[in-house]
Amino acid sequence: MGADARRAAGRTIEFVRSLAERQYGRVWVPDFLEMTPDVQGFVVFHDGGLVLVYAVVSQADPARWFFQMVCAPGVDVPDIPGAMTWANIRNRQADAGRYYCVVKTDQSACHVVFMIDLWSGLLDEVTAPRAQPARDLLDGSLAVCVDNATAGYRHLVSYLPARQFAPTEADAWTLFACTQD
Repeated sequence: MGADARRAAGRTIEFVRSLAERQYGRVWVPDFLEMTPDVQGFVVFHDGGLVLVYAVVSQADPARWFFQMVCAPGVDVPDIPGAMTWANIRNRQADAGRYYCVVKTDQSACHVVFMIDLWSGLLDEVTAPRAQPARDLLDGSLAVCVDNATAGYRHLVSYLPARQFAPTEADAWTLFACTQD
């Protein structure tokens, strides 16, 4: 990772983690993130919902980094067309972030995922006094993601059968894998 980008990403991750630790139940760093040098982040488990917050420096340009928050309102949804319809409707209603479906390789079910991407240029100096708008954006984005992992799940299961991710290393890894192209 580029040293400056890694430091900026680390400051942002530390700031958001401090917010999460004050507001939500369980916050931890999964083993796979500790063993991945290009990625910094943590997981939040709150009220049955799992949220992954992470930053990664671009391999193409080590001076650039990306910040994402991701959750899955529904996991192992057997009705893939129904899940895609639900995600499309929610996308039309969302002010920020996007929903999408990740179909399992055996095509037996999908995971409904919600992701917020934030431009790192807004976050490079998140601890600076003038960066209050960026800190507010991060706080609000975390709240939206946690809400989508919990209330989004309750809304989805009122239409389709699904489960939530559990607070496990395996489910945190699966959530991370859902963000990879």
